[in-house]
Amino acid sequence: MGLSLAARLAVSRLPAAAIVFAILSAVAGVALADLIGHGAPVREVTISADGKRALSAAFDDQVILWDLDKREPSQRLIGHEAAVNAVLFLPPDERQALSAGDDGTLRLWNLEKGSEIATWRGHEKKVVGLAATPDGRYVMSASWDRSLRLWDLSRGTTERVFEVHDDSVNAVAYSARERAFLSAGYDGTLWLLPLAAAEEPRRLAATGFPIGDLATDASGARILTGSADGMLRLWDPAAETPLLEIAAHEGAILTVAIAPDGETLASGGTDGRLLLWQAADGKVIRDLGETRFGAVWSIAFSADGAKVYGAGIDSVIRAWHRADGRPVAGDTLTFQPIDRVAASAADSEDPLERGAFHFRKCAVCHSLRGDSVPRAGPSLQGLFGRRVGTYPGYRYSEALRRSDLVWTEETVSQLFELGPDVLLPGTKMPLQRLPDARARADLIAFLKQYSEAP
Repeated sequence: MGLSLAARLAVSRLPAAAIVFAILSAVAGVALADLIGHGAPVREVTISADGKRALSAAFDDQVILWDLDKREPSQRLIGHEAAVNAVLFLPPDERQALSAGDDGTLRLWNLEKGSEIATWRGHEKKVVGLAATPDGRYVMSASWDRSLRLWDLSRGTTERVFEVHDDSVNAVAYSARERAFLSAGYDGTLWLLPLAAAEEPRRLAATGFPIGDLATDASGARILTGSADGMLRLWDPAAETPLLEIAAHEGAILTVAIAPDGETLASGGTDGRLLLWQAADGKVIRDLGETRFGAVWSIAFSADGAKVYGAGIDSVIRAWHRADGRPVAGDTLTFQPIDRVAASAADSEDPLERGAFHFRKCAVCHSLRGDSVPRAGPSLQGLFGRRVGTYPGYRYSEALRRSDLVWTEETVSQLFELGPDVLLPGTKMPLQRLPDARARADLIAFLKQYSEAP
C-alpha cells in the first residue's frame, strides 16, 4: 500500500485530526501493491502448494481467497459471526478450505464456488488454531476453552477431545515424523497428541512462559515455538531441552514459521518486527520489521520457500523474496501515519487533535465514512442520532439488533466509561474503555466533527 510523494507531503502539512481523516480517506483509493482487502487486522495467512493462491483470516469476520498473480481477492468467504482466527487449504487437492473463529465454529468451504459446505460446533470458546493430516481426513482444532478436538472430516464428527493444557490453547501443528499433532498454549507447555486412540498424549516440554505459536518443518523432526518472553526455541520431539534458544523479540512472539528446507526460521511479535534466522546457529539473517505492522500475527513461507508472507494489525498482507528481502510487490508504505499522528497529538491543546489520538484504536475496526472496504465494525458515518445495530449492510449480533439504544454524546461517553460489555450485554465489540472524562469528551468532539463529513 503506497501514497504518492505529493500525497505524503500534503498530509504532513495538515493538523493531526485532519491527518487521520485524510489517511483513512486516501487508503481506499491506493493501488493494490500488497494484498489489501481486509478491513481489520489479519490473524492468519497461508499459501497454497502451487504458490498461486493465498487464504487469509481476519477480525472483519471474513476469509479471503487471493489470486497472488493479480494480487486481488478471487473469493470472499462470509459466514462466521465473529473474528476469524485460523484458516487452511485442505489437502490433498486444496479445492476446499477450513476456517475457525471467535464464534467457536469450524466452517468448511468450497473454494471454486465460494460457498459454505458445513459448519461444525463443539468448542465453548474461540477457536484459534487448525492443522490437518496430509490426506485431509483429520483436523485438529485448538481453542481458548483449553481443549483440542480431533475431527474426522469424512463424517464431520469429533473423534477425540484432548484436555491436556491448564490454560487457553494457542496453536496446533501436525508432525509427519511422529504421525501426531502438536499443541502449545498459555500454560507454557508443548504436547504431542497421537492420532491412535490407544496412545496417550505426551508432554514434550515446558517453557515457563506462555507459548504464542508453534510450527514444524516438512519432516516433523523439528518444532519451533515462540513465547511471551520473546524467546524463539527449536526443539527435537525426543528431547525436553531446546536445541536452540534465541532472544528474538522485545515483547511477546505471536507467530513463527519454518522454511520448507528447514534452513530458515521466521518470527513475528508485538514489537512489530518480522525476523528471519539461520536454523543452524540462530544468527539473524534479515529484519523485515521496517514495515511497522504494529504487531505481526502471521507468517507463512511459500511451498518452494522462495517467498515469505507476513500480516498483522495494519490489515495488509505483504511478501518478500527470502533470498534478499526485496518486497515482492515493489514499493510499499513503510510507516503508519496514524501512529505518527498519535505521537504528536497526545498532548496537544487542541481537543480535536487529542481526539485523533484516541480514535486511532477505533480506526482498526471502523471507518469514518461509508466505503467499500469490509471492516470488523460498521462505518461511523452518521453515528450521532442513529439507533444501535442499524447501519446498512453490516451483520450485527442479535444483542445489537434488538437494542433500542441511540448513539448520542451521552451514550457514546457511557460506552467508553462503562465498557461495551456493560452498556450492550451480548455484543461482540472488543473491550475498550476510556476512564478519563476529558479523553472521552475529546473523542466525541472528534467523532462529531468527522463522522458527519461528506
